[in-house]
Amino acid sequence: MLIMSKKKIEKSNQKKLNVPEVIDYCKNTMGLTFNLMDEERAALFLQKNNYFFRLKQYAEICDTRTKNGKYTGLDFGHLVELSTIDMFFRKIIFKLTIDFEHYLKVKLVNDCQNNPKDDGFNVVQDFLENNPQTKTSMQTTARLASYNGISFEKYVENPAVWNFVEMINFFDFINFYSFYYAHFKIDCSYTKHFDSVRRLRNASAHNVCMLSSFRPVQNFRWDVDINFELLQGNIGISPGIITTSMKVPVLNDFAVLLSLYTKIVSSTKVRQKSLAELVDFFDGRMILHKDYFEGMTEIKNAYQFARKVLEWYKGK
Repeated sequence: MLIMSKKKIEKSNQKKLNVPEVIDYCKNTMGLTFNLMDEERAALFLQKNNYFFRLKQYAEICDTRTKNGKYTGLDFGHLVELSTIDMFFRKIIFKLTIDFEHYLKVKLVNDCQNNPKDDGFNVVQDFLENNPQTKTSMQTTARLASYNGISFEKYVENPAVWNFVEMINFFDFINFYSFYYAHFKIDCSYTKHFDSVRRLRNASAHNVCMLSSFRPVQNFRWDVDINFELLQGNIGISPGIITTSMKVPVLNDFAVLLSLYTKIVSSTKVRQKSLAELVDFFDGRMILHKDYFEGMTEIKNAYQFARKVLEWYKGK
């Protein structure tokens, strides 16, 4: 009974708001202005394009508040613009991670085929013995309808590397990838960077707000190797700014993805086209309303870091 009453109390603290009430909350509780986007357009945006709980996450980009907790210098239009940029950014990032996954599979299958110590089957069984949960998820995937008419169920009991990689999710795949090279004692130094790609892939695939904060995170395990790679690269940013930026999770993971992408994606055409699309986005839609953020140093610094990193890896 006590548990039930506690749940009711917690639930009662969250009041449902309709769109006019959200607009009122933005003005009177959060202190947002409606200069970049008036209240009528803001209401329409909330009705047709997005919902407030999601938009509110971008308010954290503003670090100036009054004593009573209201934001200063933050407009509803800032939230809308950041959410729009974030939407396009997620789509491009997801495309890059899909490319990355595909070319990792190409490399792994080729290395398997050329490895005289590997019959293609035993290494998979060894992996599954150490990761029994993967077999469960693999069986589920194998039962799913396939658009190409191929059934994977016949491979479940004794999968080989080349069909196993088609039946597992990205998390299991990068674990298997790391396992494979360690198992055969083949040098593969970049596997330790995979967590960054996994985070970006998951965030973009699950529509997570990625550009809601550009502050360094305490205890975040930023990638020291990629940081050093950028420092050696003389990319046109001071060492201090590089290191500070790498302590911001999304900036760290973006730099790591680009580093790995240029190393793994073996098709020159795919690599150049995808990076060119990213450059077009950075130089086009991303800065369409750059005047909105003239007074927001964290956003400007994050953009400058990411743009310099992109330019450097694109030229490699």
